[in-house]
Amino acid sequence: MMTAQALHDDQYVVICGLSPAAYVQVLEAVGDCHPRHTYDRGALELRRVLRGVAPEAYRKLLDALSEHYLRHTYDGWTLEMMTPRKDHEWIKALLGRMIEAVAFALEIPIQSAGSTTLSTDSHDRGLQPDGSYYVGREREVRGNDQYRPGKDPPPDLAIEVDVTSTSIPRLPVYARIGVPEIWRYEDGKVRFYSLAESGEYDESPRSGAFPFIAASDIARFLELRHKTDENSVIRAIVDWAQDASSR
Repeated sequence: MMTAQALHDDQYVVICGLSPAAYVQVLEAVGDCHPRHTYDRGALELRRVLRGVAPEAYRKLLDALSEHYLRHTYDGWTLEMMTPRKDHEWIKALLGRMIEAVAFALEIPIQSAGSTTLSTDSHDRGLQPDGSYYVGREREVRGNDQYRPGKDPPPDLAIEVDVTSTSIPRLPVYARIGVPEIWRYEDGKVRFYSLAESGEYDESPRSGAFPFIAASDIARFLELRHKTDENSVIRAIVDWAQDASSR
């Protein structure tokens, strides 16, 4: 029987719109890993999991792919790249719309960092969240166009949608970077995690960034996507949030 690790090692991802110059940069960054790949008219296909990637090589790869969205996780040695499915993208987008609509309706200042690659200042850990937001620390980064590891604080809240198996656990990477709160969707359930003083995440029933919101509330509104259109879901959670936040 093929193990999950062996299955991932035999899978590939495709990066589209990659210029010949960027392709050369990618190979220079990960060349020591001898990745099996194919490059044809801007499309680069390479193995989903690369092992033996040094932090400096990871930094060079980020530079080469600076204009491309590539959901990935890096743990200091192994780089895992993922190609999101429709269900992943749908849930990710809807969770983001919920946060943004509630913040707008309640006049809570936020800054959207989206899927900006987050990393430690030494680049020994890194990943792309499914979505991220500054809430309590929004004023600290107001007006900043770039995220500078080691200089800027990480976002207050990250969205994590897990609908496929992965080789690298992502929560320890988030913890190393210092993201205070994670909203995670997995196996049809929504869980909130807060970063404890121990440096690990504890499951929390309520959000730290939006204290009036419980994980069960988000799960309830997320399930409405199977019964009605997205705009109706957003209207419903905004109406609810305006009432819940005033209690």
